[in-house]
Amino acid sequence: MIILTAAALGISAGQTRSAAAIALIAALIGMTFAVAAITSPGPVSILAFAYAVLGYNAGLMLFVLGLYANTRLRRATRVSH
Repeated sequence: MIILTAAALGISAGQTRSAAAIALIAALIGMTFAVAAITSPGPVSILAFAYAVLGYNAGLMLFVLGLYANTRLRRATRVSH
């Protein structure tokens, strides 16, 4: 579930097309885990943090690949006869 949520964040951040928004969300993921580690009475899983970072990056990559595929499909349909 962490990976899916992070991927959704990555896709949403990519849709803003703002480098500041992409960097801010990445920083907020790290800060959230830092606050959870500080305030949690038990141990915090570093593996969950790694999954969140990988999911976020995967979401961004999926968005970029979607843009690329969309461009390729539009060029293929614009062929004039």
